[in-house]
Amino acid sequence: MRGPRWLRRRLPWLLCLCAALYLTSPLLLYAALVSRDTHAQHAGGLTLDTSDQDVAWVVRKNAFQIARPLHPGETVVPSTCAAPCISYPIAYTLDTGVVSLTLEPNPQSVDAAGHAYLNHDMTKLCGPAAAANALYFWGMQINTASPGTFVDPSNGVATYWTNQDNRAAIMYLAWRATIPSASHLGMMDTHYPSNGVTLYGMRDGLNWEASGQNTANWRTYFYTVTWWNQSSAADFHHKVVDDVARAHVPVVAEVSARLLPNWAPKGNTIYHFITIVGYDDTKGVYLYTDTCGHSTHCGSLSDGGVHSVPQQQMWDAITAIPVNTSPDYNAGDGGFVW
Repeated sequence: MRGPRWLRRRLPWLLCLCAALYLTSPLLLYAALVSRDTHAQHAGGLTLDTSDQDVAWVVRKNAFQIARPLHPGETVVPSTCAAPCISYPIAYTLDTGVVSLTLEPNPQSVDAAGHAYLNHDMTKLCGPAAAANALYFWGMQINTASPGTFVDPSNGVATYWTNQDNRAAIMYLAWRATIPSASHLGMMDTHYPSNGVTLYGMRDGLNWEASGQNTANWRTYFYTVTWWNQSSAADFHHKVVDDVARAHVPVVAEVSARLLPNWAPKGNTIYHFITIVGYDDTKGVYLYTDTCGHSTHCGSLSDGGVHSVPQQQMWDAITAIPVNTSPDYNAGDGGFVW
């Protein structure tokens, strides 16, 4: 019989549960207010990405109240409006003269010193390359980065790169950046073959470098993660427009590559990072850079450049990636960093 004995056995556990619910009720109420304030359109309630980021700051970020910080001596084009912005230009594109040239290396080729190499991880560098394109607009001189030998810690393969195709900057971010939240150097995980970069890693890498490696405020410098099931096409558009037209920096999105116009539509699903550098609402398109090249056998149908995609198609490419909010090295997928 499951009566009194069952209850006595579980009474201490039930009392602990009731106490926990009582103590956490203010947090549940706060989460409900956060959901209301950010106008998220999704089932199951809002769980903002607040890991290692101040909750109040994330709420302000999602309310478009975070302005672009400036480094000492840094100047940028003046914002088109204050934060939060009431109205935006109908179209705006960042200067893409440098970022349109960024190109990941071939997995099997010769490096800038003419030495032959073979490294499958070169096909997974879209994360550091997309970050390099974004960081250019924070003053990182990706086209004049110092040449050097870069070692992939997952397999020991060493290659030498110059700033041609902005590759020295890509390699620095991939395997040398000293991001405090990482247990190793670089944005890439240290497994072989690599799983690339998580959305958490993208967020932290961008904040660390954009802040000028400021240990005091880098975690909440500018960027946060939005998982697509906590967003909508309209919310994504608002965030792109706000970053591009007001802060004059790109949004980095994780997409299913084959749903973009510069990829062949058939084949295995490819998780891929691209950098959104503009929009045009008269044409209903986003402008983006893709660092995967045709000549380097990465999968794209072209090398570099700036691509145009219908806004709904971009959103479809983002939402085709399953949301996985785990911080594990092979997870952290399904959203964008803005």
